[in-house]
Amino acid sequence: MVSSKAVGAGAFVIIGALLFTGALFTIGERRMLFEDRFELYTEFAKLGQLETGAIVRVAGMTAGEVTGIEVPPSPAHKFRVKMRVRDDLHPLVRTDSIASAQTEGLVGGVYVNIATGSERAPEVAEKGTIASHEPFSMADLLQQASDTITQVNMTVEQLSGDVEKTIDQIAMTAEDAHELITEITPQIKAIAESGSRISDDTQRIVASVRAGEGTIGKLINDDSLYNRAREIADEAKTVMANVRQVSDEARSAIADFRSKDGPAQGVFADMRVTLTQAREATADLADNMEAMKHNFLLRGFFNRRGYFDLGAISPAEYRNGVLENGKRKAMRIWLASAVLFEPGPAGGEVLSADGRARIDSAMTTYLRYVPSNPIVIEGYATEGSVGEQYRLSRQRAGIVREYVLGRYGLLPQQTGYIALGSEAQGSPSGGAWDGISVTLFLDASALRFADQRAAR
Repeated sequence: MVSSKAVGAGAFVIIGALLFTGALFTIGERRMLFEDRFELYTEFAKLGQLETGAIVRVAGMTAGEVTGIEVPPSPAHKFRVKMRVRDDLHPLVRTDSIASAQTEGLVGGVYVNIATGSERAPEVAEKGTIASHEPFSMADLLQQASDTITQVNMTVEQLSGDVEKTIDQIAMTAEDAHELITEITPQIKAIAESGSRISDDTQRIVASVRAGEGTIGKLINDDSLYNRAREIADEAKTVMANVRQVSDEARSAIADFRSKDGPAQGVFADMRVTLTQAREATADLADNMEAMKHNFLLRGFFNRRGYFDLGAISPAEYRNGVLENGKRKAMRIWLASAVLFEPGPAGGEVLSADGRARIDSAMTTYLRYVPSNPIVIEGYATEGSVGEQYRLSRQRAGIVREYVLGRYGLLPQQTGYIALGSEAQGSPSGGAWDGISVTLFLDASALRFADQRAAR
């Protein structure tokens, strides 16, 4: 007689086998292991985080998976991606179908989407190859934004130069107009005086003729002489009218040039509108970039790339390596305050000629790594109380940052500064430093490349 324990054990084994079989079929159905599939290939110059096992979709419908990625033998070749797709979707995949690597949302996984081909194109053959679109990269978008900002800055600088030239030309035009008026004023006065004298003489002659004095008076009955005298009077009036017209036109031209609707005001208005639009475009682009940095979906990406707001980072967090993030290494060049600064004419400190030369020498080492890697000017001071040390160290870091921004045209969002007081671990003097440190946060891959070049 079979015992109850044996029956229970047998039932347990049977139920376990059934559950295992059901799970196997469920997984196989989701992975489409029991469906007929065909192989095809596509090629990408860059994968964009596409990996083996990624989902393959045909016209948005889940159709298979990526089963392998062949590494290209040289930079001239592409990655060859092997895919297995459901056989019932084979009629939709034609020789003119396009494969593209896409992302689930903003930060989701990467999958391959195959667009359906045209009706006139034949079905792709087993193990055939279809064309592809290169995947979109967020890094490309950020690079385009950086290039746009650089172009806007260059445009503003060019406009500033054009504005200065225009103002100089307007000033020169005003000076020329003033000189012209000054030169012709005596001539106008002389013409007016001559006309006045002619008019007086003419009036006296006419009076003498009418009174019968002199030769003209004796010849009063001579109509030809009388007519000649009238012609002289008319010509004198014409000369006076022309003089007044020239004077009025000169005054009108000067008034039009100086009026609120004159050409000078139009030039100034156009320049103001252009500069205002450039400033607004720059401000909008900066606001958009700042919003992207604080977005919780993209914050990690910006942190890895080095887009930090140093105003939100405390000196303690900075010393603990928040900018290094496990992927960057800080490279420092220490410069003492004695060789950098000298007393300013209005008090405080300013860069000396020797200090600018030292900073230029330090930046020569770093320029080939910017703007891809951020630079931070660290300020240090050992004099006075703790508060005075932080104030002086911040002032020094700000002076050096403004110099390198103006000297080398670096991006402001990639060039920061921070006050660290007197504590300076790893400085040439030990635990304290009086001066600044030009610090480059270099990516690990770039650092390895630099070490390889140094080894050569």
